[in-house]
Amino acid sequence: MNNILKSKIKDLFNTGFFYILGSSFLNKIIAFITNAVLTRILTKEEMGIFSGAFNAYFIVYLFSGLGITSGMLYFCAKDKEWAEKNSYYNFSFWFGMISEVILSAILVFYGLYNKSGILESRKYMVGLAILPFVSFFFDYYSIILRAEKDNKHYSIISNLNTVFYLIFGVLGALFGRIWGTIIGRYLAFIVSDIIGHCFCKQYVNFHKSNKLGYEKTKDLVKYSLKAGLTSSLNVILYRLDVTVIDLVLADASILAAYKIGTTLPENMNFIPQCFMIYFMPLFLQHIKEQEWIKKKTKEVYLVIGAVSIVLGLIMYLFAPIIISIIWGKQYLDAVPCFRILTISFVLLSIFRITSTNLLLTLKRAGYTTIVSIITGIANIVLDVIFTIKYGSIGAAYATLIVTILASVMSFPYAIYIIYSGKQKYE
Repeated sequence: MNNILKSKIKDLFNTGFFYILGSSFLNKIIAFITNAVLTRILTKEEMGIFSGAFNAYFIVYLFSGLGITSGMLYFCAKDKEWAEKNSYYNFSFWFGMISEVILSAILVFYGLYNKSGILESRKYMVGLAILPFVSFFFDYYSIILRAEKDNKHYSIISNLNTVFYLIFGVLGALFGRIWGTIIGRYLAFIVSDIIGHCFCKQYVNFHKSNKLGYEKTKDLVKYSLKAGLTSSLNVILYRLDVTVIDLVLADASILAAYKIGTTLPENMNFIPQCFMIYFMPLFLQHIKEQEWIKKKTKEVYLVIGAVSIVLGLIMYLFAPIIISIIWGKQYLDAVPCFRILTISFVLLSIFRITSTNLLLTLKRAGYTTIVSIITGIANIVLDVIFTIKYGSIGAAYATLIVTILASVMSFPYAIYIIYSGKQKYE
């Protein structure tokens, strides 16, 4: 048994899993430090204003590239010739850039003409309008590294981006308050993009790219739109709450407290995500080996479940201490929402995120899109109703209910597809 365990750990080291796990863990630690420092520099009201603006950007960013990077990963993680991969990379880049024009225009329009919610946030939304472009570059290079299974460079660029934001964001906040924080985000992405470009030179060359072809283009775009919509609606649970609180309550202090309450539960989703970042390319390589898929699926659920439950218990029981240490006692009013969202995190981590990623790997993007649309509509309706009636804690309960609904729709279907042998290979 010990030899088997040692062999498994050695395989994980050799294939780069611990690069991803270590990178993801370090990223979250640095992100928490950044967030904690910003709460000490900016006032609670300023944090609420910045949260409202950045949340609007982040919702737009969730649809970055209209899901084209998801399609890149799916089609390029498989064993293909360099020339074919290069064609996918080339088309995906230009498709993504065109989509960013649309998304940036939406953010500008919303910032200029929306008159509800915290009005002070609107000008900062316009200031964030170019950020979707520089963030798409970062995502694009990151996905190339993942598709090429270059986990070492993927981890490096991911960590550097977080470190740069800590440095530039904090310095920006010290000297320029909210505007300085926004400029810091721009600088972090721009420097990371330059490094990512250097890492990916060996994998992509636009000058030697052939036209992708109609059928392959159609398959790529079709899959990308479905997968992108699914991923976006999965993440939007916490972010939509912030938007609704902004529009309905229009109170910067309440918004700041709720944002703090969501920060740790939301970021803990890196646990299933880092596992799936590692396993998805491997699942795609072994997609026709049903016994391998079944065995690895069981392992993934068990490991993610155990880690999520333990962390969830710690977060729930020690919520006041955690919030006081990281963000300060002025945010203790976030404890009730924090605890509700911690329960949501555990369910989301085990049953929604893991199941959705497995279904996308098995080319069941259509079903995951249906689930995302249904739960997305439920999320909007419940958020509005519960926030109006119960305030910010109502938004937290709405998220929990939607997470349960999404889990019930995703987990049983994923298990059925995997164990019935009804995977789609192409």
